[in-house]
Amino acid sequence: MRRQQNILLIMTDQQRPDTLGFRAKTPCRTPNIDQIAANSLSFDNTITPCPLCLPSRASLFTGLYPTQNDMMSNQTGYLRRCEMLDHFRAAGYQINYAGKWHMGEGNIGDFTDRHAGDSTPEYSQWCLDQGLIDGWMFNDLATRTTRTPSMSTPKVQCQDLPVDKTNEAYVTNLAVDMIRSRDRDRPFFQVCSYNGPHPPFMIPEPYFSMYDPSEVTVPTNFGPHSDEHPAHSHSYYRDLFNDHGSDFDLWRASYAVYWGFVTMIDDFIGDLLGVVEDEALREDTIILFTSDHGENLGAHGLWQKMVPFEESICVPLIVSAPGEITGVSHTPASLVDVAPTLAALCGLAARPDWPGRDLWSACHTDPNRPAQFAMHRPIGEWMKVTDWRMIKADGFKYVWHRGLPEELFCMASDPDELCNLAQTDDHQDQIQALRTELGAFLLQTDDPLLAAWTTDVAAGFAGLRN
Repeated sequence: MRRQQNILLIMTDQQRPDTLGFRAKTPCRTPNIDQIAANSLSFDNTITPCPLCLPSRASLFTGLYPTQNDMMSNQTGYLRRCEMLDHFRAAGYQINYAGKWHMGEGNIGDFTDRHAGDSTPEYSQWCLDQGLIDGWMFNDLATRTTRTPSMSTPKVQCQDLPVDKTNEAYVTNLAVDMIRSRDRDRPFFQVCSYNGPHPPFMIPEPYFSMYDPSEVTVPTNFGPHSDEHPAHSHSYYRDLFNDHGSDFDLWRASYAVYWGFVTMIDDFIGDLLGVVEDEALREDTIILFTSDHGENLGAHGLWQKMVPFEESICVPLIVSAPGEITGVSHTPASLVDVAPTLAALCGLAARPDWPGRDLWSACHTDPNRPAQFAMHRPIGEWMKVTDWRMIKADGFKYVWHRGLPEELFCMASDPDELCNLAQTDDHQDQIQALRTELGAFLLQTDDPLLAAWTTDVAAGFAGLRN
């Protein structure tokens, strides 16, 4: 029987797993995250259930898929239940939350013992109170649809703020203070949720110039391709890509500053690790690091997220649990697995309604997950993005786009997802097997698109093939 442990959950926003230094995929340096990973089980095949901020966060903190918790888009609004935090709170944990919440104004207090509100508006007001430039000045709904300037644009700009006045410093200091002032008679569940490296890429020196854009190499799948899927050819994020320019030289700065953003956050994570050591908590504390979704950074000619490509759906997942196994696990994982995994590591029973699994047990008994699932619902017609549902299983990724042709990729031979096999006759048996499994998932999770899916299946997808 495992004993109760403290939990420190560190979460970034829009961070690709290839930015982690220990993975050696890019020049990006993350020595503090690497330190966590050195004494952790790192899951290198983890996806988000939805590559969008609010639904992905709701899935992590409820342990449910977006169709199960009714949090399908950033416009969904108000999280009404938070199964994971409630579960730990009922077990005696003090729930402390610092940083980005994004799941409703005023409801964070329903699920936590201590919090500082959603850090985005709170930090903006703090900057104004300090007589500083608002460090989140582009968080303006009126500017998002025009894209100039916007949170959504691939804009890079050196931020005229001291490092210790950034949003990342603000959130870190909140979390550190909460740990130091915790109720020492209870285990704690501390969340530290950063806004970065979500765009715009506005960071101060020395991080803004830390990486040389000339170190950036052109990804194989950079930019639009002549035979690409119609779901991506006219999307809002293609417009953003075109706004920035298709010449890769213009993108090198975005990559470089994105890495600098990650390294800046890593330095603040060092402060979190420092307080854990200062308070002699390391042997009694599980540290989990993850992100809500990835970032396309020009892959497939797209900016940001919302698509089923690997750059968008893959996230880091590192779990450091004292006395448990360490290393790298290739077992397929999802953010819906976080809740049952943490519960098991702390000796708590999982809720029966959690669809995820305890990854620790899976590593020992069932390393091959039957499938990974992801989904997306368009925010609005102006996004020019379709509904889609995805399944990864048996080395393949299958994507159903509502009203558009299907996609099938062989992840071993085509990791850049450049060759859609769904339009060939050689893989129809594979497609049918994945359709069947995806359909069962839609039924299990009460997916609102089940009827549309059933219609397409009944039609044999005949009208959706080129």
